[in-house]
Amino acid sequence: MAKKKDTLKDLNEFMKSQSPQEEGDNKDYMSKKPTTLAEVESLKSEVQKLNRLPEGALLENEIAGFIKKVAQSHQISQRQVLYKVCEKVLSEIREKESADIILENMVLYLHHQDLIMEKLK
Repeated sequence: MAKKKDTLKDLNEFMKSQSPQEEGDNKDYMSKKPTTLAEVESLKSEVQKLNRLPEGALLENEIAGFIKKVAQSHQISQRQVLYKVCEKVLSEIREKESADIILENMVLYLHHQDLIMEKLK
């Protein structure tokens, strides 16, 4: 019979063998306190820009209304229109970050999953 593997113990052993010599080297990796992440200036400036915008400056209500009208006129769900819009916006990004790729994959998954569920009903 095969021995059951304990992934966390294996990871702990690996990290003990890989970690550089530090003051708390005698501690297990799993029992160490987490370190703080470095502050990301570009992220901070992006959040500050969004916080400075007045309410409704991005025309969210108008965009949502337009999506609703398009969906009603073509007799499809609003989600499907939103998925198409998201796909179009994401396809026009020249330098994609990992979050863009994840969002693109999630939109594709939801779009097709929604279509499958509609057909099954």
